[in-house]
Amino acid sequence: MKRIIISIAFMLAILGAQAQDNAEVTSPWAVGLRGGWTSTTISRYNGGRMDEAYSALGGLEVGVQGRYTVNPWLSLRANLSFMQRSHRMDRNLNYLDPVYTEHLNSYLMLPVVADFSFGGERLRGHLLAGGYAGYWLSEHRSGTTYWMTDYYVYFEEFDETRSLTDEDSRLNAGLVFGAGLSCPIGNRWELGIDALYYYDLTSHHKDTPSLVDPRYLNTLSINLNLNYNL
Repeated sequence: MKRIIISIAFMLAILGAQAQDNAEVTSPWAVGLRGGWTSTTISRYNGGRMDEAYSALGGLEVGVQGRYTVNPWLSLRANLSFMQRSHRMDRNLNYLDPVYTEHLNSYLMLPVVADFSFGGERLRGHLLAGGYAGYWLSEHRSGTTYWMTDYYVYFEEFDETRSLTDEDSRLNAGLVFGAGLSCPIGNRWELGIDALYYYDLTSHHKDTPSLVDPRYLNTLSINLNLNYNL
């Protein structure tokens, strides 16, 4: 008898969940999860040394998101994500070729965008534009450095977590824009893919009386998201 009751309760729970999933969506709200890959470059006002070359490094993004539907073609979206915004510097002057530094930066990002959607019921396109605020959590550095004597040049590898100082701008802000595709899964669920470009308007290094060297991060994020319509 106990097994029969448990089986009936389990079947009722499944049927209830299916009925809720197939029910007509009346709320304008949706929540979901997101995750994907990032690629970040750095722009510097003074460019650094003439023999320095900067390139992109990949990273990860994971987070949650919410959406409010205004009408069939316009929604407002907000994401809260942990994002890696990393870059690399290489020295390319003769004997200094082995010298490089990889800056592995971790940020907490909060973009808010307008979502202009178009298309049919099975597949919809999205144009996204808005702004974001970010908080610099940490920086890990690794690479190869050098030191010299009168006769020799010595190279040494390093791997360290750098303590952020007052010269670092922990808060940053900028513009974000991109595009995406989405398709429904039943009445409640929705699977999507987005490509977003984050463009810093604030330097992540403060100017000092002895050094004016603004540095801006530019990040391309490609991520999958799974949303549930409330």
